[in-house]
Amino acid sequence: MTRLEGAERRKVVVFAVITAVVILLLGYWLRSIIGPVLLALALAYVLDPLVRRLNAIKLSRPMAVFVVFVLFVGVGGLAIWFLIDQGTELYYAAFGRETVGHPQYQPGFLLGLGDRVSDFLQVQFPEFFDSDERRVLLDDLRERLSPESIQETMKGTVSFIESAGEGILTIVNVLSILVLVPIYLFYFMLDWPSIVHWIKRHLPGRYRRRVIESVQRIHTGLAAFLRGRIMIAVIKGLLTAAGLQLTGIPYAFLIGMLSGLLSILPFIGAALGVLVSVILVLVDQNGDIGMLIGIAAVFGVAEAIEGYLLYPWILSEKIDMHPVTMLVSVLIWGAVLGFFGVLVAIPLTIIVKQIVIEFVMPPILQLADESE
Repeated sequence: MTRLEGAERRKVVVFAVITAVVILLLGYWLRSIIGPVLLALALAYVLDPLVRRLNAIKLSRPMAVFVVFVLFVGVGGLAIWFLIDQGTELYYAAFGRETVGHPQYQPGFLLGLGDRVSDFLQVQFPEFFDSDERRVLLDDLRERLSPESIQETMKGTVSFIESAGEGILTIVNVLSILVLVPIYLFYFMLDWPSIVHWIKRHLPGRYRRRVIESVQRIHTGLAAFLRGRIMIAVIKGLLTAAGLQLTGIPYAFLIGMLSGLLSILPFIGAALGVLVSVILVLVDQNGDIGMLIGIAAVFGVAEAIEGYLLYPWILSEKIDMHPVTMLVSVLIWGAVLGFFGVLVAIPLTIIVKQIVIEFVMPPILQLADESE
């Protein structure tokens, strides 16, 4: 009997591995179709508590869904429009408008970045650059930050993004976000109770209780991350934007909010925000030392508030995911599902992790114990 149980466990492990491989292959082949569906499901899951609260105050579910949907699409659309508008202005300010010789040509501030940074360093640290050998460093810096070098770097970066992302920003993906995702989202929100009931109804009776308990644990982890982490990112973004505005940094709201939202991925948001802010100060404010200190203070305080106040207050111990795991999960799901995989990478990782803990590891551990 023991051998039979061991054989059954081996079959379960093999079946789980084969199923996972098949799902990954199907997900990769159908990523352009599955991506918008997964994103809409994730959004419907996040917004469902708001729908239920409106439903609880005597508002019918269709009307509650309509109100939440309109508010989400309206506020989200305005936020995206504002960020795109500000981002476009920042891009033109950095890299210029039109080409040389065009009547509306305006050179961008990055094209003179090498001279500005070199002059700033020479003025602020004259003793260090008083020798010919050290002045060679400035000449090398000017060359590396020359207009030609920057333009070549930008071309290489754009080519890399296009090849690595396999068309991440193609028209098809943009249309999927703008058209398909809202349509899917509306119907998923409307039919969410029916979807949940259908899934429960078709679970195998023998494993129903265990699966429901596992899904409840997944729900706890997802709710903690999606609602808590996004809340932290928004609060951090607003705090950073306010601090940069008080410091006098141009495009403070854009930089602050993007830095906050990108902080969902460890280190990425703060690093990008500091880099852009410092460049703006160097080229727009002639490297004002006070503003550079202000930038360091703003991002330092924001990181401290996030780590010592927001995380313990909002997330507590509900999320157990190493920062490296987050970064690797984004890369893996991005490779499997493209642009949409990046958006839903961490929630999918939470789900897969819980499934592995509940259904894959116990048979493997039992097999390991038997071999001892």
